[in-house]
Amino acid sequence: MWNFRNIPIRRKLTLLIVVISTVSLLLASLAFITSDRINTQQTVSSNLATMANIIAANSSAPLLFSDPVAAQETLDFLKSQQHIQAAAIYDNNDQVFSSYMKPGLEVELPAANLHDENTLFWGDHVELYTHIVYEGETIGVVYLRSDMEMVHDRLMWFLGIVGMVLVASLLVTLLLSAQLQRFITDPLLRLSAIARQVSTEKNFSVRVIGEGRDELGNLIRDFNAMLDEIQLRDSELREHRLKLEERVARRTHELEIANAQLEKSKEQAESVATRMEYFAHHDALTGLPNRILLHDRINSELAHARRQQTSTALLFLDLDRFKIINDSLGHAVGDQLLRVIARRLNNSVRDEDTVARLGGDEFMVLLPRISGSADAGRIARKIIDSLIDPISCNGHELHITTSIGISIFPYDGSDSETLIKHADISMYRAKELGRNKAVYYTAEMNAGSRKQLAMETNLRKAVEKNQLRLFYQPKIDISRNTIIGFEALLRWEHPTMGYISPLDFIPVAEDSGLIVPIGEWVLNTAFKQLKTWHNAGHSGLTMAVNLSSAQLSRPGFEDVVENALDSSGLMAAMTELEVTENVAMENIESAVAILEKLKCMGISIAMDDFGTGYSSLSYLRRLPVDIVKIDKSFVREIPDSSEDVTIAQAIIAMAQSLKLSVVVEGVENVRQLNFFRQQGVSIVQGYLFSKPVEAFDVIRMLESQTVPGTVNLVK
Repeated sequence: MWNFRNIPIRRKLTLLIVVISTVSLLLASLAFITSDRINTQQTVSSNLATMANIIAANSSAPLLFSDPVAAQETLDFLKSQQHIQAAAIYDNNDQVFSSYMKPGLEVELPAANLHDENTLFWGDHVELYTHIVYEGETIGVVYLRSDMEMVHDRLMWFLGIVGMVLVASLLVTLLLSAQLQRFITDPLLRLSAIARQVSTEKNFSVRVIGEGRDELGNLIRDFNAMLDEIQLRDSELREHRLKLEERVARRTHELEIANAQLEKSKEQAESVATRMEYFAHHDALTGLPNRILLHDRINSELAHARRQQTSTALLFLDLDRFKIINDSLGHAVGDQLLRVIARRLNNSVRDEDTVARLGGDEFMVLLPRISGSADAGRIARKIIDSLIDPISCNGHELHITTSIGISIFPYDGSDSETLIKHADISMYRAKELGRNKAVYYTAEMNAGSRKQLAMETNLRKAVEKNQLRLFYQPKIDISRNTIIGFEALLRWEHPTMGYISPLDFIPVAEDSGLIVPIGEWVLNTAFKQLKTWHNAGHSGLTMAVNLSSAQLSRPGFEDVVENALDSSGLMAAMTELEVTENVAMENIESAVAILEKLKCMGISIAMDDFGTGYSSLSYLRRLPVDIVKIDKSFVREIPDSSEDVTIAQAIIAMAQSLKLSVVVEGVENVRQLNFFRQQGVSIVQGYLFSKPVEAFDVIRMLESQTVPGTVNLVK
């Protein structure tokens, strides 16, 4: 097709006419040949039918009187028919009564009972069957076989005539098309020649000659009109250009004189001042403004904003999990990563904005003269999006995100210190909400910070005064309707504030580091309690304890677990340690190493809240997990939610394919229970069976299991 586009148009027109003519002639010839062949076959069939009728009429008597000699004499007249190859007379028993075969030809006579009265055309011969009828009854069959030379000879003759007509027609078509195409191509060639002349010579005064009343004539007229307009505009542009060049030359000369004078007086002083000012106010690693320069610019912009009554924003940025990269890959990679991030931050903001590095992995962006808080959010989103693409550092492909806190002047503070503090608070709120997002400061956050500080103080007192307690929720084997173990759950009831949700105090414990001693106390208490139940005759029970990220990342944590087992006298095989997906993924390499050590001790490892975090099959295969726990958020709407049903089925199928046990949390009604029973799950826990209860209620619950299959649990 590409070569066809490069062929001149006159050749295309000629080729088009020839192709259409050729196709038309070929179709007509095909129709004539087909019609003639059909007529020839009909003639051959008619001749054979006449000859067969004669033989049938003369063969009835020999057949009736069983006289094959007479029948043979009837067939002998076929010797004069050169096209007849074979003939036969069959009796009513389908046996050959008499036959004829052309000398030198050997063919096999067909069986008469295979054919009705019919004419059959084959590739090189034709066969005809005619019944021999006497007084309305068929007494035999006449078979004739003739060659197709007559049909073939006529076909070859007709093809020869068609070929000669086709060649003659193509020659005439070629001659006529060579002349007719000039009516179209000559005006186009003239138009093309003028267009090339205008393009090369820039001479807009030439015109195309010849204007007809057809489409080509209209094209030529429009082309000439376009040249008239271009010629007029060209002359006007030349005049304007001359005037502009004169003005530019005069102004350029004036500027050159002024610049020369300025360069002589300021060059040396500016060079020294620039170097001194740069090193005093910029970060040595990234080249960004440092904390000193940032404070100066903030104060300057705040003064300007007060005078003009405009808004200014501060963005406080902290890179997510940068410490992991710095600790695992070294400071050289970390420094290179910071330089790349600094460039991306500068490319994400306006020219009048300031990007500063405060130190470590903390950055701040000053956004002066914004029209509203939405502008700050838009730039923050642009910064977050700029870090999506991976960064290559020393052969490592790194993925980094950032959490951003936003404070706005004058709504969130009137001075730099307050704005920076509030931006910092909102940045930590962004991290609490899952990282890689921007959060505006609100007054509630400051109150939340004070509340968190008070919570931490009260939690320290609770640890010292033993106010924390463990509750236990049973795990039920629904195939046997029996309690097989418990999950230890931490609870805190303050003397004045009452019950405090774990969702409130566990994050405070993790941030403050209190989770380490609290977690150690939970391990020892839960294991000793399980040993007490074993000694009471319930030796088959297991105990599951949840781990935090601080515990899992603590060096020597496996020794803490081993000491808890030793002090309780408990077998490791009767214990389970549960980690969430997000906790394990914070430092996957360290988590794998510690969990493998715990598993080698005989402890079972459970993946808690599965489906709410990474939910990656590749990560699940890397972690030494024995049990997958389906989070209650996917159980709550089952079986009414088709989406949750599909997710639960997928998790179960994946766990079964990896030969992992499945535990379902949050089963609260019989419909949910029946659904998971149908999916082949046997271990569940939830309010349908029991809420978390204290240790003294567990003994009563265990004793109520009078016989297998009867579980009388506290609702």
